[in-house]
Amino acid sequence: LAGVNCILLDVVMEDVSAAAEEVSGEPVPPFFIRKPMVHKLIEGGSIIFECQVGGNPKPHVYWKKGGVPLTTDGSATLRLPVVLPEDEGIYTVFASNMKGNAICSAKLYVEPVAPTATPGYMPGPEVMRRYR
Repeated sequence: LAGVNCILLDVVMEDVSAAAEEVSGEPVPPFFIRKPMVHKLIEGGSIIFECQVGGNPKPHVYWKKGGVPLTTDGSATLRLPVVLPEDEGIYTVFASNMKGNAICSAKLYVEPVAPTATPGYMPGPEVMRRYR
């Protein structure tokens, strides 16, 4: 799998980055405490990209795929409840505050479900005997 470095119909966001709370003291540019991971799954599954971001003041976090914004609410978690082949790609999380920016990406690989094929023609034993 490639390292960490489409339009989605249903994207749900949650915030799980307690470490990103603003604290008093020196301003600090955003940094990643935990980066999103590469995922590989079968079509129809669900996936959660998570990261933890630190910085002071608390960084604003948002997600994009292929340059298209997916979130704007500051959430450090991106959930895709039903993954389709067109969801495959690189998901990038951006964190910014008054001191700077941090960017990290992870790839999602989606294995399509094979279509169910109808059985093909199978010659009967009498036809096969002619070729022996």
